[in-house]
Formats: sequence, structure tokens, C-alpha cells
Amino acid sequence: MFFQVPPTPTPTQPPEVVRTESAYLRVARKDVPILISREKAAPKDPGEKALIRYQLFVRTDIEARQDPARPDGPPPPVHCQWVVTSYLEREPCFESITGKLACAESYTVRLDDTERGHEVLPLTEEATACALTRPGIAAAQAGLGAIVEATADQRFADDLERRLRPTYTRMGLKAAMRPLR
Repeated sequence: MFFQVPPTPTPTQPPEVVRTESAYLRVARKDVPILISREKAAPKDPGEKALIRYQLFVRTDIEARQDPARPDGPPPPVHCQWVVTSYLEREPCFESITGKLACAESYTVRLDDTERGHEVLPLTEEATACALTRPGIAAAQAGLGAIVEATADQRFADDLERRLRPTYTRMGLKAAMRPLR
């Protein structure tokens, strides 16, 4: 009795990325003036004037993928995928005696808010149709942007209290809100 070894299946190639696009959309911005001083500062020490520049933005990443074409079949469809993610950026700036503003390196953190989507394009459409202007992608970007914008003040205050003030406290500094000139 002879056993025939079944033919090894040919490995399928992964879908090819045929187009990518990314865009940023700023949805909120706020300058928070603070006064930074030492915990045990001399009474006449006015402290340092600082300005924390905040902004929230959403980033949209789009990717169009297409399976490899088969010589005996119709062209494969294009799979349009997108991810919209929100970010908070903080840039600390300090005011000199002369009133000049010098800013340090900004700090950016990705937030938990995310929208994902996938759409198979009709065979009549090219991969270029997988773009920011596509209704589903534009709606996801606008929707997440509106959600993030509506909670901007709370997010800025939360970052100030949970991340920035503890850092200053560990350094022996205190940060107090001050009026913006």
C-alpha cells in the first residue's frame, strides 16, 4: 500500500498595503498661567511665572489593503481601515524677567478615546477612495473630536492635578494658579 502525500498548500500572501494617510485635527487649546515657587521660599521671593500650554487633538490613520490579484479571478476588493485616536499635549513655558516666554519640550500622551472602523470598498472604487473625506471616516473623526472637545477643560485640570502638581511637589516646588495679565 502506497501512501500519497497530499500536496502542500501554497501559502497565501498577506494583503498588500496599497495606500496610507494620516491627519491631525486640533480640537481644543488652553493656556493655564501658574506661579511656581519653592515650598520654603523667602517671603519676598515672587516665584517664577509659568504658562502651561495645553492642546487636545485627534489623529486619524487610514490604511487601504488589497489581497494579491489572482490571474483567473476578478480584482480583489480594497479593505479600508481607520483608527481615530485622541491625544493631550502639554508644553511648559517660563517667563523671564524681561517678559520673554521660553518653552520646554512638549509632553504628549495618548488618551483612551478611540474610534475604529472598517469598510470593504465596492469593486468599482480605487484605493484612493479610502481617504479622510470618506463619510464613515469623516464622521468618526468629527464624532471623537466633539467628545474630546466637550471634556477639554476637565482633561486639562485633571492633567494639572494628577501629573504636573505631584511632579513639582517631589521637586520641592508648589504651583499656584495666577491671573493671566
